[in-house]
This record gives sequence, structure tokens and C-alpha cells, in this order.
Amino acid sequence: MTWERFRPMARTRYAVAGLALSIGTVLMGSGLLSSLMGVRSKTAGISAGVMGVAMAMFYAGFVAGIPAMTKVHELLSRRSLFVLCTLFMAAGSLGYGLMVNAVAWLVLRFVTGFCTAGCYLVVETWLNDIAHNEIRGKVMGTYVAVAAAGMAAGQLVLSVVNPSSWVPFGIAGAIGAFAFAPLFTVKVGGEQRHHPADTVSLAQMARMVPSGIVGFVLVGVTQGCLLQMAAVYAARADLSSSQVALFVGAITTGAVALQFPIGALGDRISRRGVMVALCVMTSAVCVLMANVSPHSAVSFVLAFALGGFSAPLYALGNAYTNDWIPPHQRLAASRALLSTYSIGAVFGPLLAAAAMSIFGTVGFLWALLASHAALAVFMSYRVVVAPDRAFTPLTVG
Repeated sequence: MTWERFRPMARTRYAVAGLALSIGTVLMGSGLLSSLMGVRSKTAGISAGVMGVAMAMFYAGFVAGIPAMTKVHELLSRRSLFVLCTLFMAAGSLGYGLMVNAVAWLVLRFVTGFCTAGCYLVVETWLNDIAHNEIRGKVMGTYVAVAAAGMAAGQLVLSVVNPSSWVPFGIAGAIGAFAFAPLFTVKVGGEQRHHPADTVSLAQMARMVPSGIVGFVLVGVTQGCLLQMAAVYAARADLSSSQVALFVGAITTGAVALQFPIGALGDRISRRGVMVALCVMTSAVCVLMANVSPHSAVSFVLAFALGGFSAPLYALGNAYTNDWIPPHQRLAASRALLSTYSIGAVFGPLLAAAAMSIFGTVGFLWALLASHAALAVFMSYRVVVAPDRAFTPLTVG
């Protein structure tokens, strides 16, 4: 057995590691920003409803960024586009700390989402080009796990800085400025650009893989609610800034811990069946959390379970969709998935904010439960009407 036999596998691992580390660093800065906003909003007197809109603006920018970044990708290579987006995000991070008011944050969240769309478009297309169906769940699980680890690392920064100054916002910007560095270790595919001839409409993609494309709207609602409003929930539950960091960190640590084993499970059995099971377990965790004190140790353990069961939905849905997409349409698939995900994610924070306005702080948990239950019902329906079958690449005529 020679090294040459294992060289392609080693190259794949290095490429996945470089791409995952880059997006993980992006989300380290983004995760720190989101939690900082949750803490600072309370001291600045910004209501939960306004924060819900502010967090939703991130995904509104994301939706707008997908078609715009696709056009830019026709002019710039994958590597160049990623560098451009991270540098703009880093510059914008300073504005959050310098202008602590609702209007400025609405604009900045839109810009941050717009640039983040470019980062995701590059990395997810690149990853799905590298992976094949037998390992796609593991690859996407590893990618999301590293991304979640980056978000968890952002919470560690929050726990040791003073959130009332502009300094942590500057730290978030500095982290983002270096996010492109790991990308330069990936040798294959970095100079590739988007070719307009490979474009497929969202409607065509939805007809090709309805479970993936339509289901990803609901995945977006669940993740937008969880990732954008967890810090707001924790701050409104009167947790200290270090406890907020610990709470959000528990969610992201759970996501890191369970991404790979759940992704591997999805490679062996029905990905959609695994998604249904995860939604049911997440809903059960929400019920348990609603009946314990947010300050208790049990609440932080349940936060770990919440992240562990909910976060893998993104990787599973992404992997399932790309199982049925031919290689030359990977970018179209990534664009469709990110667009539908972000459309759903716009409504996640709004749903959570509305529920918190009606039911109080616990409304965050009821919003999470409702969104996961809706996804479970949809995926169960799709499994019944369109059972899993042997893989046959689909094309658009």
C-alpha cells in the first residue's frame, strides 16, 4: 500500500479543514457580535421586538446578497470573493460599537448579512464539489461543527471582555479580518469562477428536490430563531454577560459535539428520517427548558442538547439536496439553499420576538418548538409521498 493511494483522501481532508476553518473564523466574529448585541441591547434600552427586527435584517441582507454575490462571482474567483467579503465585514464590525442605536444596527446587520452570503456561497459550493454522496453527510457535518466551534469561541471572548465598551466590537472585526487566511491552504478550486450557463432557477431546483429546497425554508426559521435570539433570550432572563456567553456557548458546543456523528448517521440511513427525529427531540427539550429556571445548571445542560439536536438540521438538509444535484449545478444548488434558508431565517427572529412579546421570555422556547414541529410535519409528509430511492442524478432540460 503506497502513499499515492491515500493522497486524494488526504487532499480532501486538508481542503475540508481549510474551508471549515475559514468559515469558522467568520462565525467566531459573527457569534461574538450577536451576543454582544444581545447584552448591549438590554443596557441601551432596546426592546426585544426591535432586536428581533435587527436580527432579522441580517437574513434580509443575506437574501439580497445571494444573487448579488453570484454576479460578483462571475468576475472574481472563489478565493478573491471570500477575501473581499471578510474585509468588508471586519470594517463594518467597528460600527456596532461606535453607534449603539437601533437604526444603525438595522443597517449594519443588513450589510453583515449581505457580505456573509458571499462567504457561505463560496465555501458551500467548494465543499460540495469536493465531497461525494457516500461522505457528504460527514463533510457537511464537519463543516457545520467547525462553524459552531467558531461561534462557541466567540462566546469565550465575550466572557472575558467588558461588553459596555467598543473594544469587543473591534476584536470581532480583527477576528473577521483574518478569516480568509486558512483558505489559502486549499490548492484545488480556488481560482474557479461562476459560469452563468450553469444557473438554474429556484423554481426548477424546488421541482428537482422539494424536500431539500422547500424544507430548507423551515430549517431557516428554526436556525434563525435559535442562533439569532438565544443571547437576547438569555439577557432577558436576567443572566449576567458571562452567563449569556456560557448559555450560547453551551448551545454551540452541543452543535459541535453532535454534528459529525449525526452527519455520519445520515450517510447510512434516511437523512430526512434523521431530521424528523431531531425535530421531535428538540421540541421535547424546549418543553423541559420551559419548566426549569434559566439560572439552573439543568438549563445549561438542556442548552447543550438544544444545539446538539437542532444545529445538524442544516448539514443534513444541505447534504440531502446535493445528493440529487449534478456537479455542474452545485453553485445553483448552493444559491437555492442559501436563499431559501435565509428567507426562512428572516422570520425566525421575528417569530421569537413576537412570542416573547406575548408570552414573556419563555416565548423564545415556544417559538423554537413551533418551528421544529412544523419542519417535522413537512419532512414526515415528504417521506410518505416520496420515499427514499437509489441515487440518480437529475438534470434540468
